[in-house]
Amino acid sequence: RRGPGARTYFGWAAGLALLLAVGVTALVVGTRDGRPASDRRGGSSGAAAPAGVTPSTYSSSPSGRAYAGIEKRATDAAPLTEAEAFPSDASTVQVSRKARLTLRGKELGGDCSAAVWGTETARSLRRAGCTQVARTLYADTSHGYALSVTVFNLVDTPSANAVVDGLGQNGGGGFVRPLSSGAGDALATFGQKGYGAARGVAMGHYAVVAWAQRLTGSGDAASAAKDETLLSVLIEGQKPPAVLDRAARSH
Repeated sequence: RRGPGARTYFGWAAGLALLLAVGVTALVVGTRDGRPASDRRGGSSGAAAPAGVTPSTYSSSPSGRAYAGIEKRATDAAPLTEAEAFPSDASTVQVSRKARLTLRGKELGGDCSAAVWGTETARSLRRAGCTQVARTLYADTSHGYALSVTVFNLVDTPSANAVVDGLGQNGGGGFVRPLSSGAGDALATFGQKGYGAARGVAMGHYAVVAWAQRLTGSGDAASAAKDETLLSVLIEGQKPPAVLDRAARSH
């Protein structure tokens, strides 16, 4: 099955996994970084930025049985297309009456290192055979929420597991880089103020990193833990249409 119906099932599974593994209380843990803003060779040939920002908290999860059909790129060899990564029905993220995020930026390319900062993070993508990266940026600036979603096309499930797990082990030495909106608004300081929660999930041979960010506030963890909208935004970020559609077609 393909399309919104199949996507809903796999997206529900991803959201349930997040709730079970993270829960609202997980939003109170983590630290903020104080810095300023095919084959195993893969396509990560560029140089990663030496410094960047990190979310206030990060958690990760290995791939589950729902993605058994796309465990290896060898059996899911067709490169991701823009139509898959950015379908027209994914131009908004409606999480509640309080937040309706709209697509502010999108990019699909082969330079995986350009989508991260930190030498070790870029090195891990090269080891994982990264050939593509798809990035989207959503925002509702009137209500102060933004969402960055990054999808890496890797060689196999163990590689995807290692990448999402490694992002939490770098000790502030690297992370994904949210796509720039190109606008001089609140999005220009994504991750530099306010509270941000990110989660990396392996979905077969894909590594998905969603980062839900409050664009206002001091970044206080106690108040963020009560922000159900922020958690809802993070859950929605774990539903990349291209990956969910491919997983559905593999069954």
